[in-house]
This record gives sequence, structure tokens and C-alpha cells, in this order.
Amino acid sequence: MSEFQSKLITLNDVIDQQFFFNIPIYQRLYVWGKEQIHTLLDDIVAAWLEEKNEFYLGGTLVIERAVNGSEDMRYFDLIDGQQRFTTLWLISVVLKEHLAAYIQADTKQGKRLRISFSIRPQVTKFFEKVCEGLPASLPEAMQLDDALQEIRFYFNGKEALDKRALSEFILTKVQLILTTVPDHTDLNKLFEVINNRGVQLQHHEILKAKLLEKIENHDEREAYALLWDACANMNGYVERHLKATTKLDTVSLYEKKVNFKNGEREQLADAKAVLDELRKTTKASDDQSIKLEDILNQTEIVATSENDPGEDIDSGLPVRITSIITFPMLLQHVLRIYLQQKKTVKQHTSDIEKISDKDLLFIFKKFWLDEKPNEIDTKQFLELLWDVRYQFDKHVIKWVSVEEEKQHAIRRIRINYNNKQETAYLQRETKDALPDFALLQSMLYHSQQMTTQYWLTPLLMFLLENQSDHKNLLYLQHLDNHLLCSRVEGSLIIRTHRFLQNLWHKETLIDAKESLGQKYENGTQYPHYWFYKLEYVLYLKLKRNNSSLVDNFKITSKNSVEHVTPQNPEQKQDEIPSEILHNFGNLALVTKSINSEMSNKGFSIKKVEFEHRYKGKGVSLKLEDIFAKTQWKKDEIRVHQQQMIDDFNEYMKSVSRQTEKNTVNE
Repeated sequence: MSEFQSKLITLNDVIDQQFFFNIPIYQRLYVWGKEQIHTLLDDIVAAWLEEKNEFYLGGTLVIERAVNGSEDMRYFDLIDGQQRFTTLWLISVVLKEHLAAYIQADTKQGKRLRISFSIRPQVTKFFEKVCEGLPASLPEAMQLDDALQEIRFYFNGKEALDKRALSEFILTKVQLILTTVPDHTDLNKLFEVINNRGVQLQHHEILKAKLLEKIENHDEREAYALLWDACANMNGYVERHLKATTKLDTVSLYEKKVNFKNGEREQLADAKAVLDELRKTTKASDDQSIKLEDILNQTEIVATSENDPGEDIDSGLPVRITSIITFPMLLQHVLRIYLQQKKTVKQHTSDIEKISDKDLLFIFKKFWLDEKPNEIDTKQFLELLWDVRYQFDKHVIKWVSVEEEKQHAIRRIRINYNNKQETAYLQRETKDALPDFALLQSMLYHSQQMTTQYWLTPLLMFLLENQSDHKNLLYLQHLDNHLLCSRVEGSLIIRTHRFLQNLWHKETLIDAKESLGQKYENGTQYPHYWFYKLEYVLYLKLKRNNSSLVDNFKITSKNSVEHVTPQNPEQKQDEIPSEILHNFGNLALVTKSINSEMSNKGFSIKKVEFEHRYKGKGVSLKLEDIFAKTQWKKDEIRVHQQQMIDDFNEYMKSVSRQTEKNTVNE
């Protein structure tokens, strides 16, 4: 560590000493949003107005590089600090009249940008166009473009600012500590140090580097890196991420088929087919053994077309698509499936102990990497990652923005033909697919721990091996019933592992008379799962009966158990016997706001308010049934509870019958 060199520098020093910076392969894309950008700008402006002698921007960790031994082509790989550094560069673009020398410099080789992205040349192209004052909107640089607009908007609202004086302050007073790391540093250890300090490098980026170093051939490594990068962006759809960073004809891959069990599946769903196309687009290089440092120094990547016809026309989709899980969570679900697939070879039943974002590296090390997987093992895992991610995007709910409201939905791919430009591109439907399947997933999502979602592992494994939408729904119904409505004990990870070993695994199911007839000292202790599950059961029943109540129904987050007849009613005549007060029949799961609104009001008042504000709006199908009654006394509560038990049991029996029929036919 004694060879590390740190010095305080300003932007003037960067210009005078001809420093240039590169964002290497293992760094994520620019992610700063409005809040971070405005905070930085406010702090800089405040320091300038207060005439401070310095403004400390923070530390920046770099490794000095040289291209082909040329001192004139030296640059620094940014290991830590790229978000702040890039934002400072974007600020300089907006204030370019006074900070032009920081944006780019004149060299013997011509104009050279101060910052470049070795693994994403389209982002560098975006920077170049920005410097030339040309329209520069590119899909790969959307976040950078948004940031640029935010900075322009910020300064447009502060026309009274003396931008020349502010620029001089940024040039001479904004300081950062530049720490240079020796070129021969063990980057594995350095990453762990950085990670333990809680800086920007994420666990999955470290894991990526560890895995890619096992692939010796440059072209192969680059193809697998592109596959990983497309999967790593969880907000959006994987085929769009792949298209945005490669030259692949995703339409052809989607149209062509590969053999799959007793049928066919689109080539785009198959990692091997995608990799075959990726290899054709990568440049040839010597097949040689390399070290981790070589992987992190990669500078070649496939460029994408500047005018992808699908990107602009496809803008009719909701602006933001958000995943229900993080990429580290997806990696751990994939690892569980991978270990199960390898089990038949190793003759043991290994599985990870838990899913945990913060323990990603430890989990991979303990349950796989310590076994020294070879290149073939690594490729198999990376291929499985793509296969799982594709099925995840095809069949699993995402948060979709619809009229500024986020809701769960599954959106399927279609080919959009542009006759005018004679082009075709992949687009996601704006209409929801498989509402019953999506609703059941939504129920599980809201009723389970947000950071694990263990039910996803067996579902994803099933999706890999099956292509029937009908069977997908039936399987998830079976999984839900036997995983969460059974007498089996043990942690969810142990219980879900049984389904990885046998997808149609069965347990002894609990009669709803027991699960909905539990006794608690206070009804608010009732497990939320049973309320969520009952909403799904009622939805299916009402849908079969063509009820309009299901038209707007969505399962949403609710966190408060409400007594319909309150524990302490305002009117004495609203009191009910204590033995029925806390029964499931007198309870409903609602939002805290609805709970506070209803408080200690009697049934008649609650009924009027519910009918006025919530009837038919999908707030709670259980409450719809309750407030359809004219009164709410002991007999009504017992009748309602028995009806819920009957509906629940009928659903469970129906799924069991269909499952039995399905497995017998197979």
C-alpha cells in the first residue's frame, strides 16, 4: 500500500498535466439523477457565493495506464469516483464557454475527450456529439442525456448567476484527492477493500470480473461480458439492453426457432444461439491465458447502430419499467438452479443457505467459487443467467408505469414492422398479458419478504423447462398451495429446495377451516398472507361469475389489519361478543390510511363511506362482500367467515384436481 500515491488536484491541474480518464469494463453506467445532481450544484454554488477558498469534491481512485507504451497516450482508469467526475464533466459542457479545456484537449493525435468509456463506445460517441454541439440522444446514454438536461435546467433557472466567475471557481477551487494505484496491484484484493468501504463498486461487478477471468479467449470473453451486461440492467427488458449495446439482429433471433423438448422456442431465449451471433460480431484476437487485470482493461466492444428504428418509435411504452428484484437477487436465484442442475453430476444436494444482496460474494464463494469452477462451468452459469433472465422478462411481473401509477404487469414481445423505413424491431405490448398469472405473482410478491422472494426460484426453473402458459399458471398455483398452505416446517429456502429437486413436489395441505379459523388475542396479529391469498381466490370466483368487481382489481401493498366492527366502537349498540370480535370474518387487510379513516366507526357508517369512496375500485374483495350486507352482527360474521372458508377450500381442491390430471397425463 506504500506505493499508492495521493495528491490534491484541481481541474486546472487536470488541464495543465494533460490527465485523461477512462471508465473501465467493471464500472456500471452513469446513474445519478436529479436529486444528486442538484445537491452537488447547490453545494458548489453555495461555496462560491460564500467565497470559500476551496470546495472538496471527494476522493478518486485510479490506475494509470499507457497505450502501447506511449507516454502521450496515458490515461487513468477510474476505479472509484466516476459518478462525481462524470457529473463535473457534464457541468463543464453546460458552462463550456469558460471550461472548454476541461471538456477536451488538443493532442498530437487531435482532439481528445477528457473522459471516455472503453467498454461502451456509443457513450463516447454521445460525448463527442455533445462537444460538437450536435443532437446526441442515444439509447445507451439516456441517463447521461437526462443529467445534461437537468444541469441546463438548473442554470436556466439561475440567469442572474455570473457564470464566468462560477466557472473560474470550479476550475481553481474545486478540489479532489487523486489516489493512483500501482499497475501491478492485486485488483481482487483492491475490490474487496473498496467494497468494504462502501463505495460505488458493487458486489455483482466484482463477481463479473471474477467469472470473466476464467474465460481465456478474448472473443469468447467479450461475448459473455455482453451477455452479462444485458442481464445486469434489471430496469427494462433484456432484449432491448442487448440491442442497445450490440449489432445483433434481435428480430431474426426472435423469429428463428430452436428445438425445445417436444416443441420449439425462439432462438432469442437460448443463450447458445445468442452467443453464436455475438461471436460473429466480436473482433478476433489471440487465444491466450490472461489475468484478471487483462479483463478489466478491455477496450473493444461492438458498436450499435446510431439509428435503431425501434428506439424512437417504441417510445410509446411506459417511461419506466422496474424489476421486482435486484440483479444480485436474480444471480442467487440462478445460482440455486445451477447448483441443482449440477447436483446430478456431483451426487449431492447442495443449495445456498439464504438469499442476501449484501452477502452476494460470500454466497458465491462458499457455495460455488471455492470449488474452483473451470471455464466450462463458468460458461454454463453465464448461459443459464441469460436463459433465466429471458424467461424472467417473458413471464414474471414488473412494475410498469401506467398513467403515472405503478402497477404489476406482464408485457409480451411482438415484432413491429415499419413499412416506411422497411425495418422491423422488437417491441413490448402495451396490453397486459396473462392477468390471472400476473395477479398470483403480485399476491406472492406483496405477501413475502421483499428482499428474497424465494418462490421465484422453483418458478424460474419450471419456466426454463416448460413453454405452456396454461401450465405456468397451474404450476404457480400448485407451488403456492404446497409451499405456503401446508403443514411443512422449516425455512423457505429449505422448503423451496424440495421443489427444485421435484418441481411438482407435494406437502399435506391445511384445511381453510384451520388457516382461516386461527384464534389470536388480537386480530391484528393475523398473518397477512391469508388475506392476500383470499383476495386472489375471490378474484377467480368473481371472474367466473362475470362480476364487474374484478374489472379494476389489483393486489396492492397493504399493511394494516382492520376490525370491521371495531374493538372500541363509538356506539354501544355496535359491540359484538369478544369470541367473534377477532375472528377472520370480522377482519380485513387494508392500507393504513383506510384503517385510520374507519377507526372506531360503526358498520353502518363504514358501509356508507366505503360505498361512496371505494366500492368497485378494487380496494378489497373481502370488504366488497362484507359491505354488501345490510347489517353486521354475530350471524353475518359467521356466515361470511364460513363462505370464505368454503371458497378457499374449493380453490385448493380445484388446483389439486388439475395438478393430478396434468401430472398423470405427463
